[in-house]
Amino acid sequence: MITTSLLDSLRAVLGIGDRRSLENPQEPITPQALAVLVEGARSSSGLAVNEESALRVAAVYSAVRVLAETLAMLPLHVYRRLARGKDRASEHPLYPLLHDQPNPEMTSFVFRETLMGHLALWGNAYAQIVYDGAGRVAELWPLRPDWMDVDRDASGRLRYVYRTPAGARTFAPSEVLHIPALSFDGLKGKPPLAVAREAIGLALATQEYGARFFANDARPGIVLKHPGTLSDKARANLLESWNRMHQGLRGAHRAAVLEEGMDIATVGIPPEDAQFLESRRFQVTEIARIFRVPPHLIGDLDRATYSNIEQQSLEFVQYTMLPWLRRWEQAINAKLFTEQERRDGYFVEFQVEGLLRGDTKSRYEAYAVGRQNGWLSANDIRELENLNPIEGGDVYLVPLNMVPASAVGSEPSQPQGGKPGAPPTTARALETRDKPGAKRRRDTEAFQRLYQDVEERVVRRESHKIREAMDRYLGRRDAQGFRQWLDGFYDREHRAYIEQAYRAPNAALAAAIYADALDEIHVVGAEGMTPDAERWLADYTASHAQMRSGWAKAQIVRAIDRAQQAATDPAEEIQAVLDRWQESRPSLVAQRETVQLANAVAMVAWAAHGITKLRWSTTDAESCPYCTHLDGRVVGIEQPFIGAGQELQVEGISEPLKVDVNVHHPPAHDGCKCIILPEV
Repeated sequence: MITTSLLDSLRAVLGIGDRRSLENPQEPITPQALAVLVEGARSSSGLAVNEESALRVAAVYSAVRVLAETLAMLPLHVYRRLARGKDRASEHPLYPLLHDQPNPEMTSFVFRETLMGHLALWGNAYAQIVYDGAGRVAELWPLRPDWMDVDRDASGRLRYVYRTPAGARTFAPSEVLHIPALSFDGLKGKPPLAVAREAIGLALATQEYGARFFANDARPGIVLKHPGTLSDKARANLLESWNRMHQGLRGAHRAAVLEEGMDIATVGIPPEDAQFLESRRFQVTEIARIFRVPPHLIGDLDRATYSNIEQQSLEFVQYTMLPWLRRWEQAINAKLFTEQERRDGYFVEFQVEGLLRGDTKSRYEAYAVGRQNGWLSANDIRELENLNPIEGGDVYLVPLNMVPASAVGSEPSQPQGGKPGAPPTTARALETRDKPGAKRRRDTEAFQRLYQDVEERVVRRESHKIREAMDRYLGRRDAQGFRQWLDGFYDREHRAYIEQAYRAPNAALAAAIYADALDEIHVVGAEGMTPDAERWLADYTASHAQMRSGWAKAQIVRAIDRAQQAATDPAEEIQAVLDRWQESRPSLVAQRETVQLANAVAMVAWAAHGITKLRWSTTDAESCPYCTHLDGRVVGIEQPFIGAGQELQVEGISEPLKVDVNVHHPPAHDGCKCIILPEV
């Protein structure tokens, strides 16, 4: 059956302007026309180029796949406009249809990937809209673009004619979701292959030429030269002897002994073949240009550098994906929402923030600016990082020392709760009334919830892996195998996981504390952590992961030993350890790790700026007797407050505090919230 899209291609090749003449059996179809119908229009290279043959070019397949998968993976939400802003309308009937499953057989990802593939190749994407008895959209089914024709009937009304092998069906505009690409008539998008046929045909031709080159080329790699004339038998013996000694992997690099004045020469790639390789590389760039995809995204790294790949990826989002996303959004808004729903403010929108995310440092610096300037709350930031909200996290901070420009030079207003005539309360005034290091304390406490979330994920994964290994080994009473698994898991896999999980939180906390520490010694103009400090932080995170992993493994090993001594089931002892971890470890680790890293970073910052002495400081009057005993103690910045193996004896406390390692800064024990201060 002759489809309309192929008829359009045929008209373009034959220069025929009236489609009806092609549908008229009185006018014969020429062999050239039949070839177009079956294979697609031929390019100047002599090869037929259609949507399916084009996908045989790796660059075309990669470009289409990049566009389709990128759009399909983006969250698509239904929103409702508010007086100011918008709200996610998850209760709207279209929400599960677009976000989760448009029809009983396809997920939202597969549905959108399919339509975006159609759009990239055919220039049009169609989906049938199926309504329920109440007139609401119930299902969306993709339609093949090569079977669809869009035109107007005799009265000028738009119609969609869908011609399948089983017959033709006409859809009303309300029954079809149509997303067109660049169009010249406003009805159908222009297929990219119609304008890029020559470039893709050349790519197909060079690809086929390369395949035939390797299949049929008889050019030798080396030539053996003999000064005399050899008989057929001598020539065959020489060739057989040479191949036996030097052919294949085993014969590579063997020394050759040449007799009777023989010489050897190698044959390189001729200039025309080298030009062929250049042509193949150029076609990759040309195809990337057609689909407006950065070459590095389809595997061409010739011109990619570490510094330009990130910028090219951002430009891909801004100048390639956003136009496609707007076409999708506007088509959905126009076709799937009723007029009343549009008046009520309902609309759809893709979330592209995930594609625009920078590296960890850049994201956290941006979050800090938004948080400090009052337009991001803690929960806003947590949502962007795919974390659950926290209680009290919807509060927006306001910089207290910022006033409207019109108020400059005027009398300060009376601060709320202040006394008549009192100076205005500013951030600087509040800071001077705070105890030394107060901002470091607040920032440290602010990160504890984040660290607790991270540790909860670590514990969940760790417990799951251990339970799987217990079933696999201890269920067969293979205690030795379980011990060997523990070594591999904790010494490699789990240590790497902990390091990766804590890398971003450590970087964010360290950046905040580093700035606080420099403020305390009045260092101005510093732009973040120094390269030496960043290298120190990377080493700290790695050693932290190694220590944590070793500690956890020791806990499991001790549980096994206890079970062996008591002749009990080791699985029960291990499960008891896992239960304790899930109950208490996240909060304990979060409190200890934030205090430890914050004090360590402060010490690094001060040491880099000439501070030579540190002072121990408790945080409140309820500090433990050991910390109260240490309060005010001053040591050199390279000296420990408590040496390894020492005991801290406190009057009135029978049990001394014992430490196994040098304590250069808090915490001295679990639950310690003390800080160090610079002794200027």
